[in-house]
Amino acid sequence: MRRKGLWITLGLVVIATFIIIVTWQGVTTSAKTITKDDALSLIEERYKGSKVTNIELQQSAYHIKMTRESGIYEVSLNAENGDIISLKKLGDNSSGGDDRNKTIKNEKEIESILLLSSDDILSISKKTENQKDVYVAKVLENKEEYIVKVDAVTGSIVSKDKAEKPKEENPEEGKQKEEDRPVAISKDEAIKIALEHVKGAVDDDIEIENIGGQTYYLIEIETDDDNEATVQVHTLTGKATISFDD
Repeated sequence: MRRKGLWITLGLVVIATFIIIVTWQGVTTSAKTITKDDALSLIEERYKGSKVTNIELQQSAYHIKMTRESGIYEVSLNAENGDIISLKKLGDNSSGGDDRNKTIKNEKEIESILLLSSDDILSISKKTENQKDVYVAKVLENKEEYIVKVDAVTGSIVSKDKAEKPKEENPEEGKQKEEDRPVAISKDEAIKIALEHVKGAVDDDIEIENIGGQTYYLIEIETDDDNEATVQVHTLTGKATISFDD
């Protein structure tokens, strides 16, 4: 009798052990974590046009950062079944991206923007300041000169300051020596620029003069139809201004 009871008890233990093993295997199977590639595929499928920049697995969830046209987001994804746990916006693209990766406006586009509020552009160049591309221009507005900085990506005005006026010269010393003037363009280059605008014979007597705080080559050209033209070529920018004698 005791032996029969022992066999019954042993049988119950075996059955219980079997149930525990099967249950544990089921739990283990159901808790299997999806791969990182699967998680990326799920995000790309659910959020078309998004670009994933970072993905990390923490405990039972993938934490994914992605960029969209509307901004930068963080998604929490259940690592077991792929369900979205949470989605939150971290900021705008401009606050978290690098402007140098965006489309840079060309010089002509910036000039068009500047001429909306300025009478003339005296000089313009592109620089990088604080990891941002900007155009720095000297403009003329209501007979005053200003230094204007323009965001090279958005075209917005970053700053606008009145340019320092050059010291007034003694009228007797109005004509400075050529070697004392700021020159970035040689005389030969200035002649070449002048002839691109006016065809003819160049007078050998070429002067450099200060006009409104700016220095110019004054190049006289006798045209093929016996007219005389004076071409002002800026010694720094090469910008040419033409006038014909009456």
